[in-house]
Amino acid sequence: MFTNIILPLATLIIGATIPLITLYLNRKDMYRTVAIEKRLEAHQKAFEQCMFFVNCLDEHDAEKVRQVFKDAQTFYSKYSLYLEKQTRKKFIEALGFINAYCPRWDYLKDFEGEERQRELMKIRKESKKVFDLAAIIQSEVELEPIVPEIKIYAESNSQ
Repeated sequence: MFTNIILPLATLIIGATIPLITLYLNRKDMYRTVAIEKRLEAHQKAFEQCMFFVNCLDEHDAEKVRQVFKDAQTFYSKYSLYLEKQTRKKFIEALGFINAYCPRWDYLKDFEGEERQRELMKIRKESKKVFDLAAIIQSEVELEPIVPEIKIYAESNSQ
């Protein structure tokens, strides 16, 4: 009698639990997929911002540089949590460089002679931060090839 009640009850509980577990696991996978898509989107936008930084290196119009800086700050506020750790770090470094030295001609106008040359060399060295950012973004989100490499070996029929 006891088993007549327990067995159907256990079956009912297990039967009701399995769809809930499946729903939970599916939802978790869905959130993971959405997060991956959002991270890829954030890195693509970070790379776009980086290309704007590259354009600022030779930009003479201070207003254009200020706009790139403001747009980059807005981007960072919206997407920084989706970026990988090194991308966040390098983005802030590149943003600081743009803020400090661009347009470089405005920055350099206060220097003359050897001091101007030293500052120009410092700018060139610091501009590496912009290019480092591009490299970090690409390495952190590098995807597997769409078509896997297939190695074909020739068979030898020599006897």
